[in-house]
Amino acid sequence: MLDVRRLQFLVELSRRGTIAAVADALHMSPSGISQQLSMLEREAGTPLLERVGRRVQLTYAGRMLAERGADILDALEAARTELRSWEQVVAGTCRVAAFGSAARALVPSLLECQQRHPGLRVELVESEPEEAIPALLSGEFDVVVSEEYPGTETAPSRHLHREVLAHDPLEMVAASHMLEGRDPVRVGGKLPWALEPLGSPSRDWTVQHCLALGFAPSVQYESWDLDLLLLLVHQGAAASILPALVLPPKRESSSVVRVDTGWARTLVLLVRKARREDPSVLAVCSALRSRFQDSAL
Repeated sequence: MLDVRRLQFLVELSRRGTIAAVADALHMSPSGISQQLSMLEREAGTPLLERVGRRVQLTYAGRMLAERGADILDALEAARTELRSWEQVVAGTCRVAAFGSAARALVPSLLECQQRHPGLRVELVESEPEEAIPALLSGEFDVVVSEEYPGTETAPSRHLHREVLAHDPLEMVAASHMLEGRDPVRVGGKLPWALEPLGSPSRDWTVQHCLALGFAPSVQYESWDLDLLLLLVHQGAAASILPALVLPPKRESSSVVRVDTGWARTLVLLVRKARREDPSVLAVCSALRSRFQDSAL
């Protein structure tokens, strides 16, 4: 008989790649994870791991068992969700992860949801998609709000439900006194730029967009904080391309030139399919949808 808890360790290893990453995610020691995986190998009666240099990787049998293990864990969670859905009680804890600008925008809706359901505790964690989505699959989060830049869309895991929340227009912004009446696109190559760090989807997309316009942005300032990038624009220190969600209403931006790029990032809602019908998850997802229904970003 295979131990379900040990199956979880194998599934996590297939998703996270290293025993150290699994141990960190599950708040255990690497040696403890290794011991549990060794016991699972004995239960399976076949090698599940093989050493490659200083690391281990899954064998063919290990990959197959991890895939089946993910289905087993999914089925168990679906069974628990069915039991809760029969009760129709919105209670307990729902953990939501969202990237920075979305997290700030969603706070009022989540607080209102919590007030509407006194038995519900909503926990909000600011987390970038590359960390939040694996944590969602592992059960650390119940709901994730993620972002997708044009051309970066990928099919989610078959265990996840993906839903589009909104399309957030991307605008080139620069202080009007920096441009002196010139077309910001034409002089973009002569301006200093403020962007997110290398490797971020927004940085990759912005660079490709600027190259398509005929110039390479000269990046002088880098930050994950979009409010800081916007501050640099308002101070006349740099130009940037930012999503409408972080920009003030246009009537309050007379000192900043805004040019619609014609593109938008997509805000998406992700939940585990097995947890999708849980009353608490349904309530939180409804609150998140309401933030963007019939409203301009």
